[in-house]
Amino acid sequence: MNTKFLRTNLLILLGYAVLVQLLSVFERNGASMVVLMGMMVAVVIHVSILVLGGLVLVFTTRRSEAATWVLCALAVGVIGFGTCWGGASLAELYSGPANFH
Repeated sequence: MNTKFLRTNLLILLGYAVLVQLLSVFERNGASMVVLMGMMVAVVIHVSILVLGGLVLVFTTRRSEAATWVLCALAVGVIGFGTCWGGASLAELYSGPANFH
């Protein structure tokens, strides 16, 4: 597996996870829903692009790279799912009824 490709995709995941978390700071009520929906859409698009890229590589001359794309999609999906729920719980912590606004 190409670790540089995996590292690049995990850094992309980190980038939009931080962006969605920062956008949820401005929401006073329901910040966890902003994180859940934003991360869900971003992770689904990211994984879909990786799977589609893997399918395209299967039908070209670079078949050996297709497995890297699909395994990277699996890793991004699993880590993105956990990041989605973890970010939502953090957002609920600072926007919930126990906050100090």
